[in-house]
Amino acid sequence: MTSMFEQPMVKLLRILSPTISWLDSRGSVEVADVPTDHLEAIKQLERIGVVHKRNNRCYELQKIRLKKLMGSMGINTLIPLDPTPSPTVTQVAPTIEMPESNIPVPVNSELN
Repeated sequence: MTSMFEQPMVKLLRILSPTISWLDSRGSVEVADVPTDHLEAIKQLERIGVVHKRNNRCYELQKIRLKKLMGSMGINTLIPLDPTPSPTVTQVAPTIEMPESNIPVPVNSELN
């Protein structure tokens, strides 16, 4: 069981796991080539020491640092917190049927 201090770090790593996977598959990435959806995550990973900016031009994943960090928290693999929904799930909008306007509305004539 992880301590209260480590739980935010586990959550952060799981949120950033898509960027970690992307950076791992790419190796070294030029700063100008980073997509905007990964830029903030890379900056957060740089703050915790998992990503290093080499010569102010390239981002690199520090795999040894990441493994040590994950090992100290007892994590073997990173699983994203918000998995993408299954393609078989469809959303259906509710339909509301309104009564026709020519239906007479009953009126209570016993008003005292």
